[in-house]
Amino acid sequence: MTESVRDCFAVTPPGLETLCFHELVGMGLSPQKPVTGGVGFCGGVREIYLANLWLRSANRILVRLGDFNARDFPTLYQRLVRLPWGRYIKPGTHCDVRAASQRSRLSHTGRIEKVCREAMTKALGSPPDLAGPGQMVLLRVSDDHVEVSIDSSGEHLHRRGYRQARSAAPLRENLAAAALLACGYNGSMPLVDMMTGSGTFVIEAGLIAANKPPGSGRNFSFMLWPKYREPLWRLLLLEAEKGERIGGYAAIKGVDNNPKAITAAHANLDRAGLGREIEICYGKLQDLVPKGATGLLIGNPPYGSRLGGSADLRPFYRDIECLCGVTFADWTCVLLCPESVVGQMKKLKFNPLLDFSHGGIRVSLFVKEPGKSP
Repeated sequence: MTESVRDCFAVTPPGLETLCFHELVGMGLSPQKPVTGGVGFCGGVREIYLANLWLRSANRILVRLGDFNARDFPTLYQRLVRLPWGRYIKPGTHCDVRAASQRSRLSHTGRIEKVCREAMTKALGSPPDLAGPGQMVLLRVSDDHVEVSIDSSGEHLHRRGYRQARSAAPLRENLAAAALLACGYNGSMPLVDMMTGSGTFVIEAGLIAANKPPGSGRNFSFMLWPKYREPLWRLLLLEAEKGERIGGYAAIKGVDNNPKAITAAHANLDRAGLGREIEICYGKLQDLVPKGATGLLIGNPPYGSRLGGSADLRPFYRDIECLCGVTFADWTCVLLCPESVVGQMKKLKFNPLLDFSHGGIRVSLFVKEPGKSP
């Protein structure tokens, strides 16, 4: 029996769509042209499981349940009742229904959500439970056209499961992974995180270098589906485990001058299964020296309301400028920060690679190539 192919959509933070596209290609899929907010692709259950298991830059994976035109609420209800809800939702499952509408006669999102819950209850034969694990349902209404999607991921994919100990202003895991992928990092060059915090950069680097899937240590919404194929999921995990690289990649090191951050980073490393592979130690970035002729120096420096507060950070930025331009002059140096930060490092030439939002602040991934300065 041929497995049905579904329309899927990998949701990404704005700015990471092209990276996600290349990730999907690397998985052997044929994604559609990226659009703002994500990348579409087609696949069966295996591809849905694989996307959740392996995508490093995505937020979640949606599966299209159906789409249709509706100009009034009775029509909306009739169309929704006919959708194959039972394929993805068990009777009584708690559902989180979310709607968005633009340029449509169906403009009241609260009522759209209410009608959807009523249609689901009718189709499934029992009202949803108000507690317990839930299934998110998304309705997007535009120009009287309704798209209904089921979330297959559950929690955001950036929540890998390893980061339970935190430091101040942590960087999301998928943003850290995206920064590394954009730099072409694959574990073949040494990497130093100049201000490691809770260890997100070095852990994501370790996962990439070891070819470990970011989703192997967590649960997903598709595990609640009526026809969840646990043997297939276990097979995919086994295949991933066989493909892991045990050592054999270049050194990964993180430093921080906050003892609490170091403790958190070590705890997160252990949960990620990388405690023996990555060095994290107490120290000041001003004291760093390169071990190796070339490598990748990376950092997410404080700025504005993110850790900096009202402090004068100009001396600290000069230290970073010296570190990148003198001490690590022959390395690729990467900073994740607003343009105003690198704008103060006038002796160096940084080029933007990625633009996205971090903590509500627009930031870019700035790169200084080895040995290059104005």
